Order: sequence, then C-alpha cells, then structure tokens
Amino acid sequence: MLEEDEIAMSNIFSHHSGRHIKADYMEQIHPANQGNPFIEALPSRFSAEEFYDKLISSPPLDEKYLKLDVMDRLEFVHQIRPSFWLPMPSHYQKYVNLYSMIKIGYQSRNPMKAEYNKQFSLGLKEVFNAGIDSSGMNTAGIIHSAQSMSEIAINGLGKSQSYERMLTQLFPQVIYHSNYKGRTLPVTQVVWIKVECPYNKSAGAFCKSFFAEIDKVLGSGSHYYQKYGEKRGTIEDMVMRLIHVAYEVNLGLLVIDEIQKIHKAYSGGKDNIIDLLTQLINTIGLPVITLGSYKALYLFKDSLANSKRGIPIGFSENISGPMVKGGWEWNQFIQNLWEFQYTKKYTKRTPGLENAMYFYTKGIPDFVVKLFIHVQSKAILNGGDEKITISLIENVAKISFRLLLPIFNKMDSGDESAYGELEDVKPDWVQLNEYIKAADHRLAIFGGLAQEHSRALQQKNKDEILEKLMEFTLQLIQSPTDAEALVNQVYDASLGMADIGLMYNQLAQKIVEKNGQPVSESSPSTTSTSLPKQKPEKKVKPKMEANDIRLVVEQGYKRGMTTEEALEEKGYIRHMYELLDLIG
Repeated sequence: MLEEDEIAMSNIFSHHSGRHIKADYMEQIHPANQGNPFIEALPSRFSAEEFYDKLISSPPLDEKYLKLDVMDRLEFVHQIRPSFWLPMPSHYQKYVNLYSMIKIGYQSRNPMKAEYNKQFSLGLKEVFNAGIDSSGMNTAGIIHSAQSMSEIAINGLGKSQSYERMLTQLFPQVIYHSNYKGRTLPVTQVVWIKVECPYNKSAGAFCKSFFAEIDKVLGSGSHYYQKYGEKRGTIEDMVMRLIHVAYEVNLGLLVIDEIQKIHKAYSGGKDNIIDLLTQLINTIGLPVITLGSYKALYLFKDSLANSKRGIPIGFSENISGPMVKGGWEWNQFIQNLWEFQYTKKYTKRTPGLENAMYFYTKGIPDFVVKLFIHVQSKAILNGGDEKITISLIENVAKISFRLLLPIFNKMDSGDESAYGELEDVKPDWVQLNEYIKAADHRLAIFGGLAQEHSRALQQKNKDEILEKLMEFTLQLIQSPTDAEALVNQVYDASLGMADIGLMYNQLAQKIVEKNGQPVSESSPSTTSTSLPKQKPEKKVKPKMEANDIRLVVEQGYKRGMTTEEALEEKGYIRHMYELLDLIG
C-alpha cells in the first residue's frame, strides 16, 4: 500500500513527460555546492564504465531468429536503427561537461540565500535589462556562474540523439522539493528541457515552443503556454515571460536543438536569439546548450567582433565531423554494428567490406546504419546464401543514396559546388577557416573534420612555402621543371619543417653543385646576386607530345597548378571511386 506522500506524488506526476522524482539530498564535496538543495538533489556522477552500461543499446539477436521466414527477419533488420546505439569516449566527455554545467549553473541560484529572492523583489525585467557591470555582477549583486556550449555537427552524426539519451537516462527531468534541513521549501526544480526551434521562424516563435515544452514536462496542471504563449506583445515582452517562467520552475539547463532553423529574415530572428541566449547566460545565470548543423555557424559569426555582447561569458564550441576511416571510433562502430545480421549465412567482416561501407557513407553514423539495413534487406530478398558482398553494397548504395553519391563524388574530386548542394555534410573550408581564425572563445574540432582541417592548414602552409622556394629558385635556373624538382627535393627532405632560410641555402647549394661552382653561405636576399651568373647552355630539346607528362606538368605550373592538379586535370590520376568500380 502506498504511503500518503507517495500517493500525492503519483497524482502530481500524472500526464507528464520525463522522469519525475522527490528530492533526496546528498552531501557535496566541493564547498561551492554545499548547502544548495538544487545541487544536492542531483544524482551522483557516473563513472565511464557505468555510463557505458547505462547507455549502450542493441537490437535482440538469437540464433533462432535466423530460422524465421523472410518477412519476420526483415522486421528484425528494420529495428536495427532505433535499437542500436554505441556510447563512445567522446560521449562520456560530453556527459561530464553536461553534468558540470548543470551543477555550476545552480551555484549562483541557491533558494536558501537572500540574493536568490532579491532578484524577484527587484523584478526580473529590471535585472535582465540592466545587464552586468564590469565585474560580471547583476543588479541583485550576483555574479552568475553559468556556462554555455554550442555543438555544431554534421547531420547524421547523432548529436541530438546522444544528448537526449544522456539527459533522459542519466538525469531526472523534474525534482519536487518540500523540506530542506528543517526549512519548508515547496518548489519545483525542472532540471532540463530540450526545445526544438520551429522551422524558419523568429525568436518569438521559439519562446512559444519553450512554454509548450514546459507544459509538456510538468503535465496537465501546467498552463504556461495558455498564460504566456497566447498573450500578445513584442518580442521583448515574450522574452521576459520566458525568463520569468525559467526562473519560476528553477530551470537547470536549456537545450536548443536545430538552432540553424532560426531564420535571419523573421523579426530579426538571428539577432534576437543571440541577444536572448547571451542575456540568459550572463545576466540570469541559465546554462544553455545549442545544437545545430554547419548552417548554424552563421549565428555567432557576425558577433565575434564584439565578444562582450555577442558571445556569452564562458562560451565554448564543438564542431564535429564524420568518423575517421581506420580511426578507433569507426573501428568500434562498424565492428559492433556488423554483428547484427539476420541473414541465413553470417558474412565475416573484411577490410574490403569495411572500405565499401565507409566509401558510400563517408563515415556518417546514420548513413552507415541505413546502408547496413538496406544491404541486409536486399540480401534476404535476393534469397540464395544471402551473403553480403562488395558488389551488393555498391548496388544498394547507388539506389538508396542515388541523390547523395553525385555530391560525395564532387567532394572527392574537390569540386566546390558540392558545398552548396550539401552544406550540412561538409562546410565551405574557406568560410570555416575564417570563422575559426576570428573566434576567441574555446573552440574544438572533432572527427574527420578535424583531420581535414589540419590537412587544409598544412597544405596551405606547404603551398606558401613552395611558392616562396620556387620564386627563389627561378632566379637561379630557367627551367620550371628543374626548379620544381629541386624545390620538392629540399622540401621533402625535412617534410617542410626546416627553417625556410635553411631551405633557401640548401637550394642554392644544390644549384651551385649542379653547375660545378663553389658553395657560399648567404641569405636568400643576397644569394641571387652573389652567385655568378651562369650562361644557359643552348640545348636542343626534343619536341614533346601534347600528352607528355612533362609538358602537362610544365604547362600546368604556368597556370598556377600543382603537379597533382595538372595530372588530375588531364586524367592521369584516377579517383578512388573509379578504382572501386573496377574492383567491384
């Protein structure tokens, strides 16, 4: 039989979403967290092993299922996508950051302290509009400790799913307080909410979505949307109502999903949402996490020049790309996913099969799972031994991903028009690099995007060095082909890591030795004048055919192309996807 308080709690918890609990206070180690009921009611942090055990999810697999008929086995195959989820070390790091954000955010919002209630007596509107002074203190005398984070990632990476899993399974959504250390404390604590931005709408529409989500979380007794969402007023009025409700329910974390949907053209949507987030964090002390695709980069781009206003204090940003081929996460992902086969015959995973899966999905988890499902389905429907082959993967991908593959091929070939066609898969490198250079907040790049960004920077540096070395060398010898060969030889000797002055001297030495002259140590600016001028020998060069590789390279150089680019243009270099077609 239920106790009276349990009956009361069960009535409160009716018709709501999320996990609701009654406050159970735990002693805190850190002094900043002690004596704060909002923090003491939070669950303890999980270890990496506990995190993995709680979040790993896999579809059912039993040998008896493989003896079922075709349609029953297809049903199991189609359940792979909603059932399969593999926690990674990067997920645990995000969980640790998430846990810290919630705790730190509550440090400056302690209901047992007078400053907390002072904000209500002053009026939240006044506190909000007054902002913060040079020391970071608002008009109520509080320096808020809230942090914020933006998670920008490729579509299909699972950023929304991972945060939703962590929040729903590792945190209660609502905690009810009644008494704390002998003092009455009849308050509701909404630990977190996740709001999805309405498509191509304004900050005002976002506020309405916020009220609707609060009602959904708290249940049938909550009428915030009816009370505040349907009420007329300006964007500023709507924002103030959001702030009032966030404070009233003691919100611990606001997660905004699909942030790129806030449209620039709707009622100043972009500017209003940036101002709203900045003020919520800096002035009111509410931690905010924004999730979005690469399109969301525009949100903070225009605000970088004025970080005090445009970027919240304590703001950090993660930009993630697909899994790296051959990397630890890719190997773990494909190894675990590959086990869930419902075909008559189990197909052993091979490097060729792995390469084909990566090639047609670019290491994007959602695409990998979808392709695996489609391939298995096709194998089962084809009958026979139901074996998974490279040619089967290729044929299925060309049908299932027929809209994506031409764009992927453009990306592989370096065609920049692909960025506009599928900007959510790969950002424009020029814009991204400029964005990274301008950012003074904490910014980290993960996955394949980090690898490509590093490669792009290395290539940029390499091109600049090679250009300077070529300019120097062409002052000493006339043949661009000979000059390029010497430059590449000197550059490759140190992998471009040597001081450029040393590389100048090495080039001069090689040129002098080639011409039979003594070596003199000198700087790049004096070497060209101090070296004796050599009269070029008039040699009769044999006429080269139009398709001669030497002529292709030399003509390409005159047009500002690298050796690889010149050969690729003439078709001497085959693309990976062409080779795979030949193999398949």
